[in-house]
Amino acid sequence: MPIVLHTFQCLLPAYVTPQSAIHDWLAQAHAEAHAAAQTGSERALAAARLRRAFDRFGCDPERIARRFHALEDFTHHDWARMRIFNLTDHPEGRGLSARMACFAEVTSQVFASLYADEAVAPEHLIHVTCTGYVAPSAAQRLAASKGWLTTVVTHAYHMGCYAAFPAIRQAVGFLLADGAAGRADVVHTELCTLHLNPALHDPEQLVIQSLFADGFARYTVETRAPDGPHFELVAMREALLPDSSEAMTWQCADWGFHMTLARDVPQRLAQALPGFVAHLAAKAGYTEADVRRARFAIHPGGPKIIEQVQAALELEDAQVEASRRVLRAYGNMSSATLPYVWAELLADNTAADGTLVVSLAFGPGLTLCGNLLVKRLCSDPQRPTEAGSDAGKLWR
Repeated sequence: MPIVLHTFQCLLPAYVTPQSAIHDWLAQAHAEAHAAAQTGSERALAAARLRRAFDRFGCDPERIARRFHALEDFTHHDWARMRIFNLTDHPEGRGLSARMACFAEVTSQVFASLYADEAVAPEHLIHVTCTGYVAPSAAQRLAASKGWLTTVVTHAYHMGCYAAFPAIRQAVGFLLADGAAGRADVVHTELCTLHLNPALHDPEQLVIQSLFADGFARYTVETRAPDGPHFELVAMREALLPDSSEAMTWQCADWGFHMTLARDVPQRLAQALPGFVAHLAAKAGYTEADVRRARFAIHPGGPKIIEQVQAALELEDAQVEASRRVLRAYGNMSSATLPYVWAELLADNTAADGTLVVSLAFGPGLTLCGNLLVKRLCSDPQRPTEAGSDAGKLWR
């Protein structure tokens, strides 16, 4: 009984800005927050200094070409009419209540758009996010508005960039508990840019603010393969790295959610990955040679993450190209990013039927998550079962 992932929908936010223009905006925002009492010429000097800092510490436009965002704020410099970043009156931006009001509004619009033409209710609807808390959630409001009163809504919140993996694990568990019948939909709504804080000028925060963007995605987990392209899920694994609990944090603060990120996170992950991937492959009966031929869906937390993973696992450029394309086109959209990579690989004609895909993502903990997927171009009930495709093996 295979578990399959299919029908990936990647919904883009309303606004898109080139990375170089975002850096200009951030430099001026930081100068505005830092120098509210200074003259125009002093602010201009501060903005120029901060722009050089973003050039030094931030992710350059060769690695991230543009970023999408739900807020209009990033498209202009009229601070007085900013919805969140009215920095003249609020140097850190408006408080958490204003940001959550925006989150509620945007996520309700996202769910309405993703399900505008959907008449058939899923048995399970899993809402994934780490960038907002509102109750009732947008997922619950959608189910109520559609009259889907028996759809079970589950919230997979605050796990950060790796959250697609536990959400899929939840979906598999729900389907098996229901006797493998029905459909579980997973929806990601990440509004990372709501949580920028222009009053924080240290290099760590400049790196973070140069990486994250907004993004939304939906896909389905089922035990019945569709006629079109899909993935078979053949193994899952999750592990914590020892002595790493402070290496990456994501905490609720007065002015939004606050992230910290140690400089050695890519190196820590790279050291742990060879053993982690070997164990993951062995769960499904795959060999090291199989993995060496696989495509990799790496959560592109940043360019260094992809580079370190590629080096640690001795991968060719083509094996990680989908992750690089997504990072360059969209930035880091937290948990929504990996579904974009999966959608890229499903649409990639160079990844043939039967291609093994090794998926990896990382987050606070430090937590390593991974799964093995097999790309299928169509449903074929006569095809022999692949190694590890027995759903029960997913849990061992």
